[in-house]
Amino acid sequence: MRFNTTVNSLFSTQSQYNDLLEKIASQKKVNRASDDPVAATKIIDIRQGKAANEQYTKNMDSCDSWISATESKLSSAYDLLVTAQEIAVGQATATSNAVTRQIAAQQVQSLIDEMSSLANAKTGNRYLFSGSQTSTQPFSAVENPATIDDPVSAGDNVYAGAVSKGGAYTGLSNKTYVVKIVQGGDLGAATYRISSDGGKNWGAVNGDLDAGTITLGDGIALTFPSGTFAKNDLFSVRAYAPGYYQGDDENLSMTINRGTNLTFNISGAEVFTAAGSNGVDVFKTLNDLKDALSDNDVQGISGQLDNLKNAQNQVTLNQSFCGTKANHLEVVKNSLADFDAKLNDLLSVAQDADLADLVTRLSMKEIALQASYSMAAKIRETTILNFLK
Repeated sequence: MRFNTTVNSLFSTQSQYNDLLEKIASQKKVNRASDDPVAATKIIDIRQGKAANEQYTKNMDSCDSWISATESKLSSAYDLLVTAQEIAVGQATATSNAVTRQIAAQQVQSLIDEMSSLANAKTGNRYLFSGSQTSTQPFSAVENPATIDDPVSAGDNVYAGAVSKGGAYTGLSNKTYVVKIVQGGDLGAATYRISSDGGKNWGAVNGDLDAGTITLGDGIALTFPSGTFAKNDLFSVRAYAPGYYQGDDENLSMTINRGTNLTFNISGAEVFTAAGSNGVDVFKTLNDLKDALSDNDVQGISGQLDNLKNAQNQVTLNQSFCGTKANHLEVVKNSLADFDAKLNDLLSVAQDADLADLVTRLSMKEIALQASYSMAAKIRETTILNFLK
């Protein structure tokens, strides 16, 4: 009995001694949940908060990089427009002649090429000014008529019949229309909803599919000759307004804090097309200026001066939007850094060990452990003869 009691005490003291050694080595008073379940739960919550902060910081760095690249391209675009205006002012005078205007037309063509390069700029492998269509080059080299792409059916659709487009697009901006089946069945039974912004917002439920035609709006219709639909079948179609722009005017956003999203992009439609704040199509204006110079058309050259000035204001306004977004990011970054510092303090209180206390307790356990070893050794030497007289 004495031997068993001594051995149990020895093992217990040894375990406590090892536990103190581990805490000193890690400098943490909670190394596993069994050390302190309540504190362990608090530590897990704090670490989750810190992990979220780390992700928010990465998101903000990504947004900041995008905004900085956008602002740089807009600044260069503004400089090109100023140069174009200087050419127009110089060539709108009676002192210029057809030869100098031909040379100026070539200069404007160079400006158009440079502007196209800026408008089609990328950050990483994504286009800056394509709206949500970041894999699509936003601007073409020539002016395009209004077009409608072929409809696209989702890969997991139950409906296996044909779907065709119809009509002529009359919208003023590029859009992606989506049709979602709400209630499945044949043409007479199925109901649907329409989104004109790529599926972000949806209209009312409609049940007029009997004739097999859905009118999307802006002159577009989809036709389904026959077949059976299932709930959540999706059909989409892209439509493009006349002009040079091939992207859309949708926003890109990212979560930068708890419950806070930031729209970090500026679409090419807002900067370079007539859908912008000043209603100026930058590429059309530059091309019209070039044509007027080539044709030695003084009135046509003068007619572009106001457009060029308005185009500069349009670009400047979007530059200011970039500055506002960057300032917002800076405020959130500072707030998040303060919050992370508070989490570090809470984590330190919850898990950091008091080394002075641990060393003192380790010394006491070492003395107790040595005493236990000594007692065990004496019991080992004791036999029945020690009790005989």
